[in-house]
Amino acid sequence: MMRGFRHLAGPVLAFCLFSICLAAQDIAPPIPQKLTLHSNILNEERVVWVRTPHNYDKTAGPFAVLYLADGPNYINLIGSTMDFLAEGDRMPPLIIVGIANTDRTRDMTPSHSDEKNSDGSIAYPGSGGADHFIDFIQNELMPEIERRYRVAPHKIFVGHSFGALLAVQILITRPDMFQAYIAASPSLWWDNQHTLHQAQDFFAAHAELNKVFFFDLGNENPQMRNGFDALQKTLTDKTPKDFHWKSVVYADENHGSSVLRGYYDGLREVFSDWPIPLDPNGMPIGGLQGLETHSRELSARYGYEIRPAEGAMNNLGYQLLGYKKIAEAIVVFQRNVELYHASANVYDSLGDGYEADGKLELATKNVEKAVEVGTKIDDPNLGAYKEHLKRLIAKTNASVKPGGLAAH
Repeated sequence: MMRGFRHLAGPVLAFCLFSICLAAQDIAPPIPQKLTLHSNILNEERVVWVRTPHNYDKTAGPFAVLYLADGPNYINLIGSTMDFLAEGDRMPPLIIVGIANTDRTRDMTPSHSDEKNSDGSIAYPGSGGADHFIDFIQNELMPEIERRYRVAPHKIFVGHSFGALLAVQILITRPDMFQAYIAASPSLWWDNQHTLHQAQDFFAAHAELNKVFFFDLGNENPQMRNGFDALQKTLTDKTPKDFHWKSVVYADENHGSSVLRGYYDGLREVFSDWPIPLDPNGMPIGGLQGLETHSRELSARYGYEIRPAEGAMNNLGYQLLGYKKIAEAIVVFQRNVELYHASANVYDSLGDGYEADGKLELATKNVEKAVEVGTKIDDPNLGAYKEHLKRLIAKTNASVKPGGLAAH
């Protein structure tokens, strides 16, 4: 679906289509579902919140999974960030698994701290349980998520503060658990920089490491900054082959507020290779073939089948229409129907292509299909498809003279 395409071209058309796609989404985001499971490893009940993408129930393919520390605090934040980026084809939609806390300090600190309060009491009793918590994630939680949901092999771990410390700990002790890590303001000061020193030894010992790592810091105290700077220097001095990392300091944010920008920038960095390269006119380089090639490359890189995004294909088709390349546009719309036959919009767009080519019968047939599919899946744009169909029928009737002869 795209209205007014005959008067639009190039970047203007791309922007308009992007705006329409955003407007077509339900206003309310997917509501995370509560999942409770008993952990034999931790000997307690654990709650996680699972947020599936908008199109989860309407697709058959798998989705990469993001595991999130402090789940209830940040699942809506990172979920809406993911929605925004995915709508712009800057990253794929993800399944988000937000892990709720029971004893946060116990679970997220990798070593026991003997630090004491001013009155002589232990400041962090029960600390140092991160290994058991990681065991729970790896051996209990992940298998349960994989049993219940259609998951792809690509996994990301995201955390803030102690959760970011945990992210670093997993990276350096069990790097194969995840393919990418986002650590927002990691508390590397913990236990006299215990994890930082482990990280320095780990990176010194690894010549190759095919992972993505993003970490950031707000405008924070010297204790936080010293650990951050030391890790940054370690990776600057020696970066393992194939290890993609980036660090950012947000001078105008504090420890709490840096997480918003950190999660956005982190997702952008993890999926920096996701957007298709565009030419100066905002069109995919190589056209349809370029989109297909890019998707094959992403599939090989991420370990599961990744098809050209429906929105990107639709966008390309209307861009071609804007440049009066009608035959090429129809080929793109036809390919989108092949890839996303359960979508209503792909048929409506193909109808636009045939209408531009003067083939009103084929246009009407496809828009009828859009109405049929849209009715079945309760498409929010069903009303627009019905109006399109009425307009096509009226246009067809107006083009026929009394007696059945086509008007000239």
